[in-house]
Amino acid sequence: GIGIQGLEGRQAVNSSDFSIPEFQGLQRLLFVHGTWNYRRMAKTVRYFLLKNAVFPLSIFFYNFWAGYSGTNPYTGWDMTLYNFFFTSFQIIFIGCLDRDISEECTL
Repeated sequence: GIGIQGLEGRQAVNSSDFSIPEFQGLQRLLFVHGTWNYRRMAKTVRYFLLKNAVFPLSIFFYNFWAGYSGTNPYTGWDMTLYNFFFTSFQIIFIGCLDRDISEECTL
């Protein structure tokens, strides 16, 4: 949650995820960071769903070519590196570079 420092002390601030000194900072936190976070999470969920659908589908279509032998075209390292690279790089790029609209436009 969001803790706002006030006359009652710092109990709300100590038990919160984000703290702001006054209500004036709440507008920027909700509109700017909330908008960016909503878009980033939507992109991330869509990406993970597609990423996790491509890998099993490639195995499914490989089985047609392999004559339903039940062999797996990938080793354990292939699966590990696929998930590592397509998971970590996507989060880094979206987290650092994705700004769909400017800060001034959201306020």
